[in-house]
Amino acid sequence: MKLTNIMIGLFLGVGLISSCQSEIDEAKGYGYLQLSSIDVNKGVETRADITESEAIAVDILDESNAVVQHADDWRNLDDVILPVATYTIKAYSADKNMETQGFDAQPYYAGQKDVVIEANKAKNVNITCKLAQTMVSVNCSETFKSTFAGYTCYIEGADALSIPFVEDEARAAYVKAGQPLTVKVDFGNGKSFSQEITSKAEAAYHYKVNLDITEGNAGFDISVDQTIHQYDVTVKVPTKQESADMVTSDIKNDASKVWGQFAYLSGSCNLAEITSPVQFRYKKKADAEWTTIEAVQEEGTKNYSAKVAPLDFGTEYEYYILCGDKAGETCTFTTESYVEIPNLNFDTWSQNEKDWYPNADASNSYWSTGNEGVTLGGNSNSVGVSDSYSGLAAQLQTVEVTMFVFVKVKAAGNIFIGSYKTNAQDPASSVTFGRDYSGARPTKLSGYFKYQPGATMSDGSVPSEKLEKDECDIYIQLWSGGETIGEGHFITNETVSEYTHFEIPIEYTVTNKRPDKIAIVATSSRYGGYFDGMNVIGQLAIGSTLWVDDFELSYY
Repeated sequence: MKLTNIMIGLFLGVGLISSCQSEIDEAKGYGYLQLSSIDVNKGVETRADITESEAIAVDILDESNAVVQHADDWRNLDDVILPVATYTIKAYSADKNMETQGFDAQPYYAGQKDVVIEANKAKNVNITCKLAQTMVSVNCSETFKSTFAGYTCYIEGADALSIPFVEDEARAAYVKAGQPLTVKVDFGNGKSFSQEITSKAEAAYHYKVNLDITEGNAGFDISVDQTIHQYDVTVKVPTKQESADMVTSDIKNDASKVWGQFAYLSGSCNLAEITSPVQFRYKKKADAEWTTIEAVQEEGTKNYSAKVAPLDFGTEYEYYILCGDKAGETCTFTTESYVEIPNLNFDTWSQNEKDWYPNADASNSYWSTGNEGVTLGGNSNSVGVSDSYSGLAAQLQTVEVTMFVFVKVKAAGNIFIGSYKTNAQDPASSVTFGRDYSGARPTKLSGYFKYQPGATMSDGSVPSEKLEKDECDIYIQLWSGGETIGEGHFITNETVSEYTHFEIPIEYTVTNKRPDKIAIVATSSRYGGYFDGMNVIGQLAIGSTLWVDDFELSYY
């Protein structure tokens, strides 16, 4: 089976009709565009051969992507005079829907090219329309058919795509390009086998899936023939699928099991007699060698699990459960990806007049402080200093500033991931903690600090008990959909004169969700952010100073 290319010839007319030529001569800022022909390349075929009657629509779009000319059939598009500019010519199947998937879908062709219209100049422009979808078919070997009975194969993809290929189904299906595709074999009785065949299906390619059997672990091989745009995908399904003695749990979509640099493998062993230790084997999908790890049995069950670490970020792994010569099916998972948090070492600072910022652009663009509020009545109290563990450090100091000539306001030194916009009438609303985050879930925040509590505690109603000394607070918080899923604090009131290492384990109260927002916060006075109007009601001490440096996130 081959895929069709449709050639559309678009060119600026060489022999322009006299009336149009006259118009061009009078308006030097215009050029002439003429659609001349469609050439169907009969040497390549899709499931349904394309003929000269294939309806191809054409759009001409200007630089703002607005359609300036359209024709449902390119042959009905009159000669076009266009102002000098760059245009995009799009050609596509006029009577088909690219969103339709399955056996009933029709091939959808599309192509485009930019063309520069120049005054009184003729050009030739060719557009190649190619298949915008992916083709996929499934073939089962005779040994597969004789080994397994009563099975159904499915091609699964994004948005709940599931196309059934019953036994001896010879047709190919069209699916949307760009999505992951998985072949699944349902054997009935709750038993099934799955194998991803591509993480991103290519347009204008045919994926021919060939199912065979193996006495060992699942096998997967893929080759490509660029001359006919075809992937030959061979999947070897273990014959052990007939038995439910060893079951590998599919953790691919379980956020509680798959993290950035570790995963919890799980499965069950239903053998009447277990003569060997139950183990898991795992490896990077791209590697050849397996790593074996002992499994731990859950008390009172036939379920087993094992934590594997360290793993690489954003990497696909394979694994299966094993007992003696009995093995479960091979499953896959992909670890969470790493996303860098900028300026964790606090070496980058910039200044705008009296305001200091822990970013390079003299704004609260990622990390923020309350400096813009403090400098209304004093100087920045959260600054970068050379008194550091390495490079620069953040020095955060609790101060008292005079606002509006006569109003004295206490302000804790702070640095945090989030945004700050001064609201002098309601200081508590000036701060918004956290920024969008799509990276792996960290398990620990560590770094270095010094702390000097201030000499005299102020009165305040928060907390309710009387504090003898001020307290600093360093913490991390992660959210998902507005819900806190993980958090950890480091709090002390001790005087620490030399840079000292700290570690904050992150406790996840929700493990089956991945974060969409993160905040890291450090403050010289733990209760400095509690306000009643403009008045700080948190107990604190003027002069309390916290130095922090070289923060680091760990992931296992």
